[in-house]
Amino acid sequence: MQIKTYIIDAFTKEAFKGNPAGVCLLEEPLPINQMQAIATELNLSETAFLVPVAQAVATFSIWYFTPTVEIAFCGHATLASAKLVLEKLALEQVTFITHHNLVLQAVKEAEAILMQFPLFDYQPQPVLPALFEALGLPASEHLYFSDALQLLILEVPDKETLQQLTPNFAQLLNSTEIAKGLAVTTRSPDAEFDFYSRCFWPWVGINEDPVTGSAHSVLARFWSDRLQKTELHAFQLSSRGGYLHLTIKDAHTLEVRSQAQMVLEGVLYLA
Repeated sequence: MQIKTYIIDAFTKEAFKGNPAGVCLLEEPLPINQMQAIATELNLSETAFLVPVAQAVATFSIWYFTPTVEIAFCGHATLASAKLVLEKLALEQVTFITHHNLVLQAVKEAEAILMQFPLFDYQPQPVLPALFEALGLPASEHLYFSDALQLLILEVPDKETLQQLTPNFAQLLNSTEIAKGLAVTTRSPDAEFDFYSRCFWPWVGINEDPVTGSAHSVLARFWSDRLQKTELHAFQLSSRGGYLHLTIKDAHTLEVRSQAQMVLEGVLYLA
């Protein structure tokens, strides 16, 4: 069996920046364990698997896997998948239906891709001393939690604090049982962006994710509340880096604009 397989760098104008995702274009679904094995083999932060939906124009079922587990929603793998089908199949728009029945849409827009993401809420989270110890930071009340994403959000005072973070990932993994991820964020002092972030996911096998689209589904609301803006420019301060232009359309919908670059096209062989 041969599977068309791609590596696409998402949330970037340049190859080898942003967040690389694997995308496998299938004719029919594979068993879950086989998709997991492929994602483990590719060893990217996420691999997406696409299957056309019968009798539905430009609609695909989509599954997301890290090297160790299946996840419900991945922003950068969605952008990578949109780049693939819009470009390779010469489509103007595409709809993805996730394995967990989330409907995601993307359209071609000049040099960018415009995606419709859900917008998630958050609430204050009591201090988790072990978490702050793992981060090497003093305990702070600026800790929040998004139940929909199982994501902790920590606001730090400045860009320098964010850049200098060097988590102890073994400690971080054991610091809480409620989270699958941690987004650390700060207001930007720079005119180009409204806020910065870094995202850590040791609970799903990814120490630091280069650019995390799903986290911005709650970070957009978080910073909109603080800055009283519905249009935001974000940059994730990983070593690869990546940008997102965010627009809150209503209480439940977030528009995300960015770019992606295809860097590898090939065939994966299954015995």
